[in-house]
Amino acid sequence: MRHIWEFAALESCGACSPCRVGTRRGLEIAAAHTPPGPSYESLARLMGEGSMCAFGRRVPAAVRSLARAYGRDLTGWDR
Repeated sequence: MRHIWEFAALESCGACSPCRVGTRRGLEIAAAHTPPGPSYESLARLMGEGSMCAFGRRVPAAVRSLARAYGRDLTGWDR
């Protein structure tokens, strides 16, 4: 999970705040090795709706896809 967020944070162009800040916040949450909780749910929604480009809008979808593939190990990231 951390790898996806690291990639997203590095590849974000930084043009819009939802993606620039969101990818770094997602990385912080993933690096904490704790369940993501309600703050992640808000982050995923904000990135999906507020990012200017498809990259930022699709990062939460990539995270959800990984969570579905790995099941219980990534519970909470599937929001």
